[in-house]
Parts: sequence; structure tokens; C-alpha cells
Amino acid sequence: MPSPLLMDRWPLLGDLRPPGCLVGAGVYVVLRHVLPRSCCLRPLSLVEPTVAIYLPEGIFLHPGGHTFAHQCDLKPSTSARGDLNVATMNPLAVQVPHTDTEQQKLTFDRGVPRTLVHKTAVSEVLLTDAVRIGSNRYTVAAQWPQHHTLFGSGICPAGTADPQLLVETVRQSGIYLSHVYYGVPQHHPFVLTSLEYELEPPTARSAARTAPHSVLVDVACRLDAGVDDRFGMTLDATLVADGRLEGRVGLCWQALSPERYQRVRYPRGRGRTTPVRPHAAILDLPPPVLPPRTFGRLHQRDTMLAAGCTPDSWQLRLDTAHPVYFDHSCDHIPGMSLIESFNQAAALSSAQATGADPALLRWTLESSAVSFLAFGELDAPVTITAEPVPEPSELGRQPVRVAAEQDGRLLAAAALIGVLTSAAAGGAQ
Repeated sequence: MPSPLLMDRWPLLGDLRPPGCLVGAGVYVVLRHVLPRSCCLRPLSLVEPTVAIYLPEGIFLHPGGHTFAHQCDLKPSTSARGDLNVATMNPLAVQVPHTDTEQQKLTFDRGVPRTLVHKTAVSEVLLTDAVRIGSNRYTVAAQWPQHHTLFGSGICPAGTADPQLLVETVRQSGIYLSHVYYGVPQHHPFVLTSLEYELEPPTARSAARTAPHSVLVDVACRLDAGVDDRFGMTLDATLVADGRLEGRVGLCWQALSPERYQRVRYPRGRGRTTPVRPHAAILDLPPPVLPPRTFGRLHQRDTMLAAGCTPDSWQLRLDTAHPVYFDHSCDHIPGMSLIESFNQAAALSSAQATGADPALLRWTLESSAVSFLAFGELDAPVTITAEPVPEPSELGRQPVRVAAEQDGRLLAAAALIGVLTSAAAGGAQ
């Protein structure tokens, strides 16, 4: 069973019971212990455990376990064919339906224009196509490469998809859809405010994959009420690679006009940070706390942590010449680099809690919820702290709280759940 999102675990991130399964519209699903609480979207209804319902167009299940309405009301628990006998369906086996007709409309043979996903290098473009399938509903096509400078094969040693690759695919999807289908000008900066994701458990077949992966992303969007110079969106996506459900990602962000961005970014006037251009000169970086292979990475520049002042804190290693995190001009610490540093900090913190050498253990991330609270400056040190949550172990899972601070300001906070195993149980990425 997939691990519950951490938002369901701690009062500081929400108080929910174990969630159901995120599925697309137009399918049956059996919900278990779904309890709507306060959230940014409108709860539709309280669903009792083991109740089977039909999800018509515009209805989907959020990873946090809520049922939400988009442009329509919940229909009776019957399908267009009148079928009612659905209570025995396994919700964990349900995948987002992509019809043959939809797939025939999509192409995987070339990437979308790089400017539509805010990339400088063509090699960093993951998306290949997209099609509208309903009101604020889309299917996005992507191709995960066999070899990538950061993601490697795209598959973690345990057989799960690389969480960074999962998030980056959905991040590009949100940017692309905003420009192509919602008319957001290409020169408007995007500001990520929150993120949550959950990875499907691995299988023997998933761990053995090596070829490039054709990915279908089922996307449901909700537009926030805004003004002329701000476009806000909440996006929930389910990713299926080569027929296998890989995971779910939820994003919230705003696209701002350049003028509004400047006011938000520098509320007291122009700041001290000069935007970093692609392929900027490499700064002097402290040595990494551990080799990159400890975190399933390929290069030393991919190790985001250096030794800190305490055993449970580290200094962020931010290589401003990194070909992925600084693919394009940026005047602040990229959110994707903080997400990676949080994963690495959680791995180290969990290993240290056991008293074992972190290099001999392997951390497999299952779920995460991240909030971005302030812009991080590029010319000041950042401290990453991590703290395992003292609660009973559930099938070997370890929850960890992680935070990033700079000059006394909290930049971002996250809650992660992962599984710690012996590195000897699997190979390198």
C-alpha cells in the first residue's frame, strides 16, 4: 500500500486520516477513511469508509485524501452504463484512464519548444506534447531519457521513479499548460509556493527498466481568483510510465508580471543578488558531506550538503554552474535544489538515527510535502536541518522534518517519509 502523505500525519501540515487513491475522472474507486478537512480547495463531500462512488468528468481525488469538485457536482454512484457492482474494485490498482484515441493524438518524437517550459538547453526539456481532454483537464506526454546528467536512468535503486524527475515533469507541465492553454505570457516569472508528491512502491519489473520511458501525465487544474498581473493555479497530476503508475504530484504556483514580481521579490527595493546566468563561473564550494553515490547521484556537484555546525544540520552546497538547477537565469535559490537537499538531509538524518554509517544504507523516498516561504539569496549561506519524527515505525518507514534557513529566515519546510535499507540490497542508480 502506498505510504500516506505527510500532510496526513502532522497537525502542522494538516490532520487527515489515511487517504484513498488519486484517480482520474470517469472511473470507479473504493475510498477508505477519506475525511475532508480545511484545505485550499473546496471539499465536496464526506465519504464513509469502503463506499464506492463514480467520479464523473471534473471530479478527482486529491493525494491528501480529499474529494474535490471542478465545474460540476457529484453524480450518483452509477456509470453511464448503469453498472453498480463496483464495491470489490481494488483502489490501489486503479490507474488514470488514457484512451487509445487520446494517445493517438499525442506524439513522443520531439520535445516541445524549450521556451514554453522555461529551459535554455534542449536536453532539459522532458515534455513532447499535450492535449485538452476536458474542462481544466489535460493529458501531457513526456519522454524520460535513458541517461541524464542528474537523474541518471530516472529509476532509483529500489525501482521507484526518481522523485526529482517526477516533480520536474509536472513542473514543466504546469508551465507549458499555463502558456499554451491559459495565455500566460512567456516572460512572466513563475513562483512555486507548495508541493507534495507520492511515489508508487517498486516492483521487480520496475527496478529492471533501462529503456527511455514514454510518460503520460493526467493533469487536473484549478485556477485561483486573481488580478491582471497575477495568474495562480493548483495542479494535481498522476504519472504513468510505460503503463506503470509511477506516482502523484500536486503543485501550487503563481505566474507574475515582471513588475509585480519585482515588488514581491524585492519589497524594500532592489536587492543585493545579481541573477545567475546559465553556465556561470563555478564558486568555491565546501567539500560534500558524502560521495554522490550515497544519494543515488552521479557527480560531486549533485551532492547538495556540506558539513554543518551540528550533527543534524548541514550547509547547502549550491553550484551556480549546475547544468540542471541553473539551466536558465535565476535571481534566487532554485526550489528544485532545495527539494533535492531536503531528500538528502532526510536520508542522512534517518541513517544517523540508527547509528550506522550513512554510506552503508539506502534511503528510498516514498512521499513528501514542501512549503516555500521566502526567496533564498544566492550570496548568503543556507543551513539545512533535519529531525526524525519519534513515532512508531510503520513497515520500516521513517518520517523526517526538514527545513532551510538563511539569515534567521525560514526559506522552506518539508515533511518526508522514506524507507531505510541496506545499500547491499540494491545497486547504484
